[in-house]
Amino acid sequence: MTPSVLLSTTLAWVSFAGAALAAPAEAPHAAACVAALKANESGLAATLKAGAPVESELLTVVRSGIAIIGNQYLAGLREAEARRLLEAAEKDFEALPRSTAAARQAQCLQEGQTLYTNASSFEKSLITNAAQRRIKRLTAA
Repeated sequence: MTPSVLLSTTLAWVSFAGAALAAPAEAPHAAACVAALKANESGLAATLKAGAPVESELLTVVRSGIAIIGNQYLAGLREAEARRLLEAAEKDFEALPRSTAAARQAQCLQEGQTLYTNASSFEKSLITNAAQRRIKRLTAA
């Protein structure tokens, strides 16, 4: 699965956002969160494929990542820059000690849930639909 799959799920949602000249200042933090949540979703997807009842937890994690991504796109971040930031963030996350990685995942999950909670009904619908499509891809095969 490529790093851009999660990013591309929100493109239709944010196509109405205006172009910006530079990435938002918080974009590196958002990329770090998305990398942390992607690592979490991978483990949950494998657990779900093995038959464990973790779909609700996986949906929360994926929805949180998509909410963070959507927020950044609305703030002006574009796909090429997002991909670059995410790639670097994934490498950085892999190098973290377990306890630091777990703390980041928890913090980022909370941030994503807050963004989702504060989203409009329309945005929540788009986020949830994108998350459900991602979960299907993650658990296919």
